[in-house]
Amino acid sequence: MRMVVSDLDGTLLKSDKSISEKTLQILGELEAKNIVFMIATARARRHIHNLLPFNFDNMYCINYNGAEIYHGSELIYNNYLEGNVAKYIVKWLQETYQGINVSLEISNRLFTNFDIKVMDNWSPPYTQVDFSTFEYKPTAKILVDLRYISDTAQIMEMLPDNCRMIITDGGTLGQIAHKDVSKINAVKSLAKSFGYGLEEVIAFGDDYNDIEMIRECGIGVAMGNAPQKVKEAADIIAGTNDEDGVAMELERIIKGSFHQRLSRSVIRKKKQE
Repeated sequence: MRMVVSDLDGTLLKSDKSISEKTLQILGELEAKNIVFMIATARARRHIHNLLPFNFDNMYCINYNGAEIYHGSELIYNNYLEGNVAKYIVKWLQETYQGINVSLEISNRLFTNFDIKVMDNWSPPYTQVDFSTFEYKPTAKILVDLRYISDTAQIMEMLPDNCRMIITDGGTLGQIAHKDVSKINAVKSLAKSFGYGLEEVIAFGDDYNDIEMIRECGIGVAMGNAPQKVKEAADIIAGTNDEDGVAMELERIIKGSFHQRLSRSVIRKKKQE
């Protein structure tokens, strides 16, 4: 493996949002072996430094499911929804679902029409606004609270052709972005910039927005705490995030005991092709 890409919540991070010493040790060993490590998360840039005790000066980080890519502190790629598209979608949502909770991620800031205390694991800062008078700008993603919506197909059908929605967080959160935004597209772009093929990448994830990169990378690893559909896309099922599942699998790679599993996964992928 030449490159490792990992989701954060439910994957690299434990349930309490900490990262274990064992995981930090293994990531240090990757660096010593010149194996590129990067993060691919739905989270905004502003959260990363508070979650990970890393030196970010030379690190690549995929944010907003691929709407942004950073190298250190430099934004090297973005793919946003136009402001008028975001306005159309939010207006439709509010007219169709009275009292719906909607948020916009714009320029590393979260704008909402509700108090985020009602959402699990959402953290400040944020700005509560009235979207009827809001000044819309290019938007990384629109977040939709789906907890009280039974027919998500109606939302999918409403979206403009250049948008798509992925459903995460156990079916409770819709994330709307440009149709070309995905973790796998960002991974492909970065792998190509290094001169690596996807077959040289190992990807770790636990949620539906990780399925594409788990399926398409050379080795796809689903966490033990992942939904069944995510596990079905994977070559390997690791331990849970609270069992240091990422660290355990990476340790096998470094020690060389991963070879037999790697061979089996390559054969499986070739059969699928």
